[in-house]
Amino acid sequence: MPQTKPRYRQLADQFRNEITTGKYKPGDALPTEMEICETQKVSRHTARDALRILTDDGLIERRRGAGTVVAARGAPAFAQPIGDFDSILQYARDSHFEITTAQDANQETLDRLGLTGDYVQLIGFRRVADEAPQAITAVYIRADLAPPTDTISALPGSISEWIEEKHGVGVERVVQRMEAVALNKSQADRLNLSTGFPALRTVRRYRDASGEIMLLSESLHPAGRFAYEMRLDRTNG
Repeated sequence: MPQTKPRYRQLADQFRNEITTGKYKPGDALPTEMEICETQKVSRHTARDALRILTDDGLIERRRGAGTVVAARGAPAFAQPIGDFDSILQYARDSHFEITTAQDANQETLDRLGLTGDYVQLIGFRRVADEAPQAITAVYIRADLAPPTDTISALPGSISEWIEEKHGVGVERVVQRMEAVALNKSQADRLNLSTGFPALRTVRRYRDASGEIMLLSESLHPAGRFAYEMRLDRTNG
């Protein structure tokens, strides 16, 4: 029998449909969490999870003084693809994940990242050969899909490829967010840098065919050790 979607995902799909069909237009305010709870008869946790999915997908954004509004969806002269998934896999193949900590993710961390359920948390460094670490990386794997730690250390490819091969659960979509940050003292000490050193924080959410997050990675790349290159193709019109 087909598995029923969780209520928060049903709610996210409902709002997604209302946004894409024009009921809510760019700049329009969505109902507040409390209003959603009252009209949809759901808990605040369910409402928050539904809005978090729409935020991750770039459909809505929070604006000071305006609440949660529908994000602009213009048609710029230049279009940047969401990303080349194979290049993400290649990065995992070319670099080594040196794990320093393996544990169950605590609730505070799960809430911060918008994860629901049980996840294994792996923290360590991304390295190429014997060079200085490219990044401090934390990987969160859905507990029922997580490989043993010693298996991860010896993987020739990515964790997502191992999951697909062993469990038959493939990545349908990757949502990536990048922002410039300054390293705090703990992060800087681990990378042998000064506190406040500039870095690029990258968060990738790997979703399966049902839309669930099967894997999430959070990396801090110090300036000068890593760079992204993106190809921008001009469209007609």
